[in-house]
This record gives sequence, C-alpha cells and structure tokens, in this order.
Amino acid sequence: MSIAWDESLALGDPVIDDDHRRMIGLIALLEAAARGELGLDATGRVLDDLTELCREHFAREEDLQRRIGFPELDSHRIAHAMLQQRLESTLGHYRDGDDEVRAGIVRTLGDSLATWLLGHITGSDMEFLPFMGRR
Repeated sequence: MSIAWDESLALGDPVIDDDHRRMIGLIALLEAAARGELGLDATGRVLDDLTELCREHFAREEDLQRRIGFPELDSHRIAHAMLQQRLESTLGHYRDGDDEVRAGIVRTLGDSLATWLLGHITGSDMEFLPFMGRR
C-alpha cells in the first residue's frame, strides 16, 4: 500500500497533523527501502526515527485527548501502546538480525504500518474531532 499525506487526514491540530505527516513520510521511506532504494543502515535510522516519533506523538495525542475530555482515551492509549510495543520489538529484531532478517522486516513492515496508520487516523483519530471544538 502506498501512503501519502493529503488534507482529508487533517485533524485541525497543527502539531498532531505535522506528526502524522512526518509518520507518513517515514513509512514512505520504508516502502522505498522495500523496493531496494535505501540501504540497510539508512533503513535502520528510519526505523529509529519512526519509533521515537511514534513515542512522542502518542504522548502528545493522548495529552490532547485528555485535555479535551475524549471519552475513548483508554482504548486509544491501548492501540498506541500495542503499536509502540510492536515497533520497539521490530526495531530490536532489525538491529540484532542478519541481512536476510532485515530484508524480511523491510518487505513487510512499511505496508502493514501504512495500513495501520491510515486506519487509525481515519477511524479512531477522527472520533475525537467533535471534542476538539470544545477546547
């Protein structure tokens, strides 16, 4: 699945939207890596950056949801924690793996992350839009 930012994904919070744009850009780099356009070291840096960005973004988004009184914060937090755990585990396997393991991770990760992120933004993230007008 190819992924690109477009304004239909905007939530209207500049920081959250910028995070989503950056996440999409990093996932697009993983997709380029799967096509052989990025070396293994560069791909490792992309995974590092994505893992850290997600950690920071999830904290920002959950804080925003808390401030606006979003009632589904707990389920949102669980979804974030599950993806963060997956990213950190995958990053560990990437760091410890040989070239064949790394190539296998790259072949599958970008597509699955693109699917998750688009579903998350257009699904559960859009659910807190009505609450944003209250802040």
